[in-house]
Amino acid sequence: MTSKKQVSEVVLEEAEKETLVELGEHYFQVDFLKAAMIFLVIFDHIVSWSVKSYIAVTLWERISIPVFLVILGFNMGCSIQKSEAKTLREMYSWSYFKSKILRYIVPFLVLYAASTFIGLFMYGFDITAMWNGQYYPDHGFILLFIGFLPFWGPGNWFLPLLFQSILIFPLLYWAFTKKPVITLILCFVVEIALQLTLFFLIGNITSYEESYIVTIFMTSVLFYLPAIGLGMWFSFGYKLNDNRNFFMWIIYPISLAFITAHQFFSYRIRIDGVPLLRGDYHLLIVPYSAFLFLLAMKFLPQNPDGRLSRGISLISRSTYHILLTQILGYGMIYAFWGDHYAINTLVTFPFSQNDIAEILNAVVNLVAVWIIFISFGILWYKIDQNKNILRRALYYINFFIVFSSILLFSFWMQEFWVPIPLFIILAYAIGALITRYIIKRPFNTRLLGFWSLVLVTTFTMMILQVVIFQTHEYLITMFSIGGTLTIAIIGTILDSIQNR
Repeated sequence: MTSKKQVSEVVLEEAEKETLVELGEHYFQVDFLKAAMIFLVIFDHIVSWSVKSYIAVTLWERISIPVFLVILGFNMGCSIQKSEAKTLREMYSWSYFKSKILRYIVPFLVLYAASTFIGLFMYGFDITAMWNGQYYPDHGFILLFIGFLPFWGPGNWFLPLLFQSILIFPLLYWAFTKKPVITLILCFVVEIALQLTLFFLIGNITSYEESYIVTIFMTSVLFYLPAIGLGMWFSFGYKLNDNRNFFMWIIYPISLAFITAHQFFSYRIRIDGVPLLRGDYHLLIVPYSAFLFLLAMKFLPQNPDGRLSRGISLISRSTYHILLTQILGYGMIYAFWGDHYAINTLVTFPFSQNDIAEILNAVVNLVAVWIIFISFGILWYKIDQNKNILRRALYYINFFIVFSSILLFSFWMQEFWVPIPLFIILAYAIGALITRYIIKRPFNTRLLGFWSLVLVTTFTMMILQVVIFQTHEYLITMFSIGGTLTIAIIGTILDSIQNR
């Protein structure tokens, strides 16, 4: 007889498979690219430009966002093809908007609430200090209306672009089905028009207001239509040797030449000192990444089997949640250190002992953020697959408290002071991992509620100890923690006896 646990695992596996094949056909090439690119995004936000400028990042690391944009267009093109919608009315259906709201908007709103509270705590619940501390003055008030978080973190700029894409994708796909060549050309024309508008309207930025206007332009999905348009074009045929893709053999060398000049000779297109093309992902850079996408589609296997490929596919499905997780994580790092670039020391060959120490420290920091942000991003993705709203809410509480506590622990350890409640939270996290993956007996919703109460109480007591209580008053926090801990232990014992 099949157990409830086995049934649940089968249901979850089938749900993940359904998500995986939302394109209509599974492309492991896309999974691999998405997984690789999210690693590069995290890399980009921890390594400063003082280092990146010397390691030719434009050719291999700065491709992450253009590749994501190409994939965004490709995925949506394949998805609409699978739906077999023919008219704009069918494409702009409630099921379309519902899926996008659940996939993108709901996690963003969860992050908005959680990150704002965590940010306020890190700034002593002084909202003005938080506002002025997070990327101010570039993080202006007007940007909140397009999708920026009050507790800003690097990568936040991509979210407004993503939300806007929900509105234009069906229209763009419809245009491709009618006049594909003209539509692709218009994608480039739209960006050219926006670039020229900024050139003549703004010129060199001389005020915060002008900076905000430029940011609004550069977080618009219209600014990145060449990359998205190429991706959607490939959704109708992605073979590199097809006649329909012959133009890529023309624009790719041009893009490669520009990127080479840009990287190694500091070439910029300026007129009277004013940049004609703004941003790192404009129309002269995108074809290089689009060509790499076609190479991946040609030379990588489409449906490999094995644990590694399944792990890569899981990371691929979780990339949006990983992005949100690293926005919060790097936002906390920024709030604590005043900079999210933890790797900012340039070393030269031959290496000295200090250089070797710097390299090892950089590697440790990079691997640490990869492990933390990617593993928690995957966990968040899995939480969002849970259909039980109450259970999902409890998991959210656990997720954000444990995630922020791990980072706070790493910060305070460097100051040789860690509040006792934080040790309790970390012990709770370790116990939860053991219960879930070693004992393999996850708590039911009632017990999850008991232990979530312990977690919330402990986190609250930590906040009081750090923000309000004096050093000698920390024992007050222990009584509250001990009370809820006792309730949770008794509840767990009674539940265990009842289920025997």
